[in-house]
Amino acid sequence: MSTVTPPPFAPAPVDDDAPIERPRSWGRDALEVVLIAFVLYIIIWNALQTVRVDGVSMTDTLANQDLLLASKISYHLHDPERGDIVILIPPISQPAGNQQDFIKRIVGIPGDHIEIVPHHSNPAGADVPTAVMIKPGGAGSWQRLNEPYRKAEYWDVRTSCCTSDGKETPDHQAAEVTIPADSYFVMGDNRNGSEDSRVFGWVKKDAILAKAFVRIWPFLNFGLGPGGALVPTAPTAAVLLVPGLYWGRRRRRRRQRSGRVGSRGASEPLSPRQQPRL
Repeated sequence: MSTVTPPPFAPAPVDDDAPIERPRSWGRDALEVVLIAFVLYIIIWNALQTVRVDGVSMTDTLANQDLLLASKISYHLHDPERGDIVILIPPISQPAGNQQDFIKRIVGIPGDHIEIVPHHSNPAGADVPTAVMIKPGGAGSWQRLNEPYRKAEYWDVRTSCCTSDGKETPDHQAAEVTIPADSYFVMGDNRNGSEDSRVFGWVKKDAILAKAFVRIWPFLNFGLGPGGALVPTAPTAAVLLVPGLYWGRRRRRRRQRSGRVGSRGASEPLSPRQQPRL
């Protein structure tokens, strides 16, 4: 009887390239979490900004002490647009160490023809409220800026515009002007209580710091609501058909307003840029 001898046992080949599992280190995991959090913090810090409203020049859209979130990178990706609510450095002199940013709404953009037609009565005797008139891009017919964010407030302060530098006209007459390249015309939604382009003129693009895109407090008023839109309308030359009536109304308003216009308290600064209020 023959005996069969089994072959000697051969161990399985070893794969030198196979990964070697090592026990996880809690310290290493914690370090990874910290590094990821730090990177996210840097990205958010450079992209977003929290701002607290200080003042009433944007009433009724924004109230005093509202907390907003603003994007600091939006205008590196595209140009500011009509209706945007922006944080800007006002082109006015401010005390050293007390520089403050303003929050306003963009009304006119580069290339627009713009004028503000004061409150008047048309030839038919109908009451026509103060209106912002725009030729977008300087072409076509005049269009009225429809502003759903403004309540039924009677606008009777700084109601004529504009001089060549974008300010209120000294003779209180509507005047058409073209907004220069790289410049913007801004106003507060509270037209009777806002220090804006009617006072300090055009705002350069590089003076616009951020775009407010959401209100985060109070939470019940979350969001910012719609912007404005242009509405085709008849030419504003109808104002010139009744100069006597218009001028008389303006003179009466000037006497009524004397001593109560031009207060810096009408502006709406944000917190100093060096110490943003959260």
